[in-house]
Amino acid sequence: MFEVIVSDPSQVAEARRRTTAAAAKAGFGEVTSGQAALVSMELSSNLLKHGQGGRLLVNPGNGSLDLLALDNGPGMDDVEACMADGYSTSGTRGQGLGAVRRLAQSVEVASWRGGGTAVWARLVTADAHNPDALAIDIHRPPVLRDAGAWAVNLPKPGEDVCGDGWDWFEDDHGRTLFVVDGLGHGSEAALAANAALNAFRRYREASPTEIVEAVHQGIRHTRGGAVAAARIDWAGATVSFAGLGNIAGALVLPSGQTRRMVSMNGTAGHNARKVQSFEYPCPPNALLVMHSDGIGTGWSGERYAPVLWKHPMLLAGMLYRDFSRGRDDATVVVTGTGRP
Repeated sequence: MFEVIVSDPSQVAEARRRTTAAAAKAGFGEVTSGQAALVSMELSSNLLKHGQGGRLLVNPGNGSLDLLALDNGPGMDDVEACMADGYSTSGTRGQGLGAVRRLAQSVEVASWRGGGTAVWARLVTADAHNPDALAIDIHRPPVLRDAGAWAVNLPKPGEDVCGDGWDWFEDDHGRTLFVVDGLGHGSEAALAANAALNAFRRYREASPTEIVEAVHQGIRHTRGGAVAAARIDWAGATVSFAGLGNIAGALVLPSGQTRRMVSMNGTAGHNARKVQSFEYPCPPNALLVMHSDGIGTGWSGERYAPVLWKHPMLLAGMLYRDFSRGRDDATVVVTGTGRP
């Protein structure tokens, strides 16, 4: 994932250029790369026209591309009206968000007066052997709120690699999230984070306590870091959380009430006097949030009430927008707690 700050028209072109390169990296062809570039241009232009500037986050995957536009502008009173072609408040043709809805396979918007705006768009590659796949159906159901885990994961400004990492695992009984923050930042922190992720993938079916203990042992050859694992048990309606260091975990209920989780003191790989998990009630309509200390902990779910029933990527983006410290790697992971 990378970020383009959009504060003047030249950065709209930069966002388009970098998005086109990211689409090619994700396996997009010429047509779908062009569609991704147009979505990037529309989102970036809207950041300037309506958001007083902002940032565009771009995440290439395997055959997919996620774009997340974030601003602290005045917000929108009527999101659906703004999504319609021909709607404009700036004297333009008003095709920005309408074009994004047509070109992307999934689009969600969160905006309210005083809350700014977040727009998430996902594009996927079309089958080169099936030209009809290029005709995108805007009535396709969106990506489900409780399907998988979603994250903002960015390096410290000025760094090429991120010293944070995250992953998730799901079976028939529940979902496990894992977050690591390698000590410091840069390449050595990234080595520690990658070693922790490798250990998690070997022990991902274990309990959170066993995962954290395994990671602690498995990254002793690195500078170490903060780690945490959380396991949602769907049948038991609980979440078990174990951590070493300052990875934050919280449950956000539909009301906005936020329940913080407890992590033990220590540094995985070096100093861990005790690894202990704590269990919390976990209703199926909540959100589980985990983040590194590149994100401040002063947030509360009540502030983001309009987002809590939308796609988890929007909450991850808004927490990054509002609470990124700007001097460290930053990771926010969000998942719905219900069975998909």
